[in-house]
Amino acid sequence: MLRSSPAIYRACSSILKRAVKSDSRYYHIFSKRWFELTLVKFQRSLLSNAAIYALANFSVAGVPLILLPILTRYLSADDYGKVGMFTVVSSFLFIIVGFNTHGAVMVRFFDSKIALSKYVSSVFLILLSSVFVTSALIAVFPTPLLSLTTLPVSWLIIAVGLAGCQFLVQLLLTLWQCSDRALSYGVLRLSHAITDSVLSIFLVVGLMASWEGRLSGLAIAWSVIAIFAFIKLRKEGWVSNVVDKKYIADALRYGLPLMPHAVGGLILSMADRLLVTKIMDIGSTGIYFAAVQIGLILGILADASNRAFAPWLMKKLTNASLEEKSTIVYYTYLYFLGIIFVAIILSITIEFFIPFLLGPEFIEVSEITFFMFLGNAFTGMYYMVTNYVFFSTRTGLLSLSTISTGIVAFLISIFLIQNYGLLGAAISFMIGQILLFLTTWALAQYCYRMPWFGLLNKMCKN
Repeated sequence: MLRSSPAIYRACSSILKRAVKSDSRYYHIFSKRWFELTLVKFQRSLLSNAAIYALANFSVAGVPLILLPILTRYLSADDYGKVGMFTVVSSFLFIIVGFNTHGAVMVRFFDSKIALSKYVSSVFLILLSSVFVTSALIAVFPTPLLSLTTLPVSWLIIAVGLAGCQFLVQLLLTLWQCSDRALSYGVLRLSHAITDSVLSIFLVVGLMASWEGRLSGLAIAWSVIAIFAFIKLRKEGWVSNVVDKKYIADALRYGLPLMPHAVGGLILSMADRLLVTKIMDIGSTGIYFAAVQIGLILGILADASNRAFAPWLMKKLTNASLEEKSTIVYYTYLYFLGIIFVAIILSITIEFFIPFLLGPEFIEVSEITFFMFLGNAFTGMYYMVTNYVFFSTRTGLLSLSTISTGIVAFLISIFLIQNYGLLGAAISFMIGQILLFLTTWALAQYCYRMPWFGLLNKMCKN
């Protein structure tokens, strides 16, 4: 353990050497023991944070899964398809509003030269401007989205507001994540999950409001949490009344090159649902969306692991030695194997629970869950390698890689859905995630060299 972090050990030893002068014999023993305990404590902290992030993200992203047994019995496949389509639209609009600038806050958080409150305020101004412009465009030119989504214009505009609320909440969560405040992160996410669930059940089951009840619960919950997030940002001094043009430009320089990347990622993850609607029907979209929610069991766990891992990796890569890089790569490979194993186990065990999870109209889901789980496993592997591209700030290259992969996956989806229906959609989703992982892994090595293949050769020889 000591050898794996020589730079940290030397720094700690230097401090202890000045503090413990009485007896060098005891100093040497004590310093090494203290350093071992500190590393163990840090590793436990990383794991506990990952557990909190997993629980928090599962509570929110898992709401559709938790509501699945209820919604698939109170909503028809067509109605559930509209819920799924609204989710696709709001995910797309989340990319548009704010222009991905919340990610710039994480990168600049650790820069002592940045006035953080001014930076966050500048990002907030970008958010408000983009929400206003996007809402106006949809109101004036609704036809393209109407024909693509089959949703009313009013719900499309509500989706813009919901995306803005999501961005604002994500801004606060990013700051808490960087501040290592996993518990606060978890409490807020859990509060949101409870609000969303209670409102949706009341509106769908109690008032029989159908798909509009589910979407109303979703919109109200995000609005309430967004108001709280804004108050919290003000109270904790992360938002000021001053914005800075150079900070706006800096945030946009980070976020805008990621737009094609985000769009490409959305094509990879959402195009299958849009194509199912266009090639098949909205009822098939409802069935497919139910399968997506089940597959997200693994996707949520993968996302939570990355949220705990990413800030630690960003700090570690600044002055990482070759030995430290090898250690990171070794454990990343173990993660790859582990997440594929979990995907296979989940796909086998979920078969026994589908009759209890879903209504009789959605039983067809059982035929495609295997590919949904494997696709989410490769998404988790993608998370592990994309961090190196973000660290190198070569986001333009990442955008090029993602959008090209998205286009290829889109064409594959058209062919497979036309010929194999929902099974083809699930297979195309898995293929898209595999392509995304492999291309991003190659790009990550180009942007920031890690001993991926050297360590792999060494492990194979041993």
